[in-house]
Amino acid sequence: MEPIVHVCNGDSTADILSLADLPGEIRVWADALDQGPVLPVSDEDHWKHRAEFWATRGMPDDGRLAAWDRGVDEAARAEELILWFEHDLFDQLALIRLLSRLARQGLPQTLTIVSIDRHPEVPNFLGFGQLKPEQLAQLWPRRTPLSRDAIDEAITAWIAVTSADPRALPYLTRRIKALPFLAGALERHLEEFPDPTSGMSRTERQVLAAVARGESNAEALMLNSHASDPRYPLTDMQLLVTLRTLARCGFLEGAPTGTTPAALAPVKATVTPLGRQALAGAIDRIHETGIDEWRGGVHLTGKGPVWRWDSRERKLIER
Repeated sequence: MEPIVHVCNGDSTADILSLADLPGEIRVWADALDQGPVLPVSDEDHWKHRAEFWATRGMPDDGRLAAWDRGVDEAARAEELILWFEHDLFDQLALIRLLSRLARQGLPQTLTIVSIDRHPEVPNFLGFGQLKPEQLAQLWPRRTPLSRDAIDEAITAWIAVTSADPRALPYLTRRIKALPFLAGALERHLEEFPDPTSGMSRTERQVLAAVARGESNAEALMLNSHASDPRYPLTDMQLLVTLRTLARCGFLEGAPTGTTPAALAPVKATVTPLGRQALAGAIDRIHETGIDEWRGGVHLTGKGPVWRWDSRERKLIER
C-alpha cells in the first residue's frame, strides 16, 4: 500500500490526476447514488440492489460496486487518504457514503479532502474533469483535514438519505456546517422529489421547459442544464432517462427509443399539449400516470400519496 492514496469521483478525473505528477496511488469510486435505491442494508444487499438497478439502465455491474468499496477500505490503511469530491449532488452523496463507511471500517491516520465549487480559470465550473493536470496539482496544497464534526455530519446525512422517511433532510439542510457543500446538495436532492402541483422533479421541469422553448436536441438541453443547475449537472444518461419518462407521461414526442446515451444523437423532441398543461401546473403527473422511482431510500410509487418537496415553503408534504 502506498503511503498516500487519492480517491476520486470517476475515471476522467483519475486520468487527469494521473498526469498531475502528485505522489501516491489513485483509486476511483463512482457509483451515481443520485439514481436508484440507496438503502440502509448490508454491503452484500447494497451491491445487489444497486447492480439490479443499473442492469435496468443497460449497465451491468461486473463487480465494480464491491471493488470500489473494497478499494476504499484498503486505502484507509494508507498514511494519508485524500478524497477528491466536488460540490455537486453526485459527489456529495458519494462523499457521505464513503465517510460513513470509513468511520465504520476504520479511519486512516490522516484523512483530507480537496473539494471546490468554482475555479478562477473555468467560468462555468462543473467538476474536476474540466481541469488540466497542472490545475489539479495546484489544488493539492489546498487539501484540508476532515474534522470529527464533518465525519459526524456525513454519518447523520447518510442515515437520512437512506431512510424510507425523508423528513430529517430539510432539518439537515439548515444544520450542516462542517461540510461546506453538503447542505446545498441535500436541498438539491429534495428538489428531485415531485413538486406539489405538476408532480415533476426539478430536472423533469427544466428539461420539459427547455424543450418548450425550442432547445430540443441533446446538446442544447445539456448546455441549458449545466448553465442553470450547477449543483446537479445533467449527464447524458440522466437526460435519456428524463426524456423517456416525460414521453411515457405523454408530455413529449420524439424522445429517444434506445436505452443507451447513443440514442440521444438524433433526438429532436417536442412538447405535447398535455406537456404544456403540466408545465402550467394544470395537471399532476403522478395522479395522471403514476410514478415508480427512488430518491435515496424513498420509493415513490403509484398515483399517490407520495412524498413531495415544496421548494417555496421548503418543506416535505404527502400528496
